[in-house]
Amino acid sequence: MKTGRPELTPIAIMAGRLLVQRLFGGSSDLMDYDNVPTTVFTPLEYGCVGLSEEEAVARHGQEHVEVYHAHYKPLEFTVAGRDASQCYVKMVCLREPPQLVLGLHFLGPNAGEVTQGFALGIKCGASYAQVMRTVGIHPTCSEEVVKLRISKRSGLDPTVTGCCG
Repeated sequence: MKTGRPELTPIAIMAGRLLVQRLFGGSSDLMDYDNVPTTVFTPLEYGCVGLSEEEAVARHGQEHVEVYHAHYKPLEFTVAGRDASQCYVKMVCLREPPQLVLGLHFLGPNAGEVTQGFALGIKCGASYAQVMRTVGIHPTCSEEVVKLRISKRSGLDPTVTGCCG
């Protein structure tokens, strides 16, 4: 039966744990189905949490959404001489300061780990400004998120040109 909720094993586990706590532990906590991180484990992983760009625009309007993005080359691709043109990261935010982060989309190595790491921040209401003040761990794929400076609206080329781009 389709419920409109993500049908993922970790969601079922958490929902079950919360149900047991309500039935036998006196809790009143309910499952929160918003901002659930997930990853597609293909040879090039894709991870996401929160709203897609399209969902954000539908909810808030194009003029109220800012999207920061970058194509990047992971260190492990550089060493092996692999093409990294498909590695991409996108952060969907509200445009008005402090630019609440609405969603994160990550295509590249370790996408599951990167997405899990940023899921807590998004769940807790992180802003773009807070993410930009976060020190990245160098050289990791996750560092690419804290280096996002180019918005789609700017029309600038989102290709990262160096390790510190």
